Amino acid sequence: MRMAIVQEKGGRPRKVSRCHLEPTPSALTLVREFIKTTLEPFKPIKPHIPDIVFATHEAAKNAVMHNPDCDTPVEVVCRVLEDSVVVEVNDRGNGFESANFPPPPPDLEAVAGRGIFIICSLMDEVEARSGEDGTRITMLKRFAPNPV
Repeated sequence: MRMAIVQEKGGRPRKVSRCHLEPTPSALTLVREFIKTTLEPFKPIKPHIPDIVFATHEAAKNAVMHNPDCDTPVEVVCRVLEDSVVVEVNDRGNGFESANFPPPPPDLEAVAGRGIFIICSLMDEVEARSGEDGTRITMLKRFAPNPV
């Protein structure tokens, strides 16, 4: 599990897609379809799509479930780069104490509290920024680019 500052390398993204989700549990199925639809055209990414979809779903679920009084849409941005995918999940909720990020592994007997651990386990780099204006989770997954 690794937390790092996710930075895009030089050059333009190959694709940038945005999705705004209503902050309701029923909208979470849309984020899964959004990520799959965005990534499926890129052959080198295909083996990584399940991990990226699951991690993005967990981040969006946290944004919705931990901010029940927030009615502002959750923004999901997916950037396909030359050799990686960067996904950001942004909410305008209350935020959390990001000084404790990433959290320690969850208790095996715990019923909840595995989301961030799962995200960090599935993605190559994860960054969390949280404050009065909400939370941004930025996740990066590397892949081998198409051979020339």
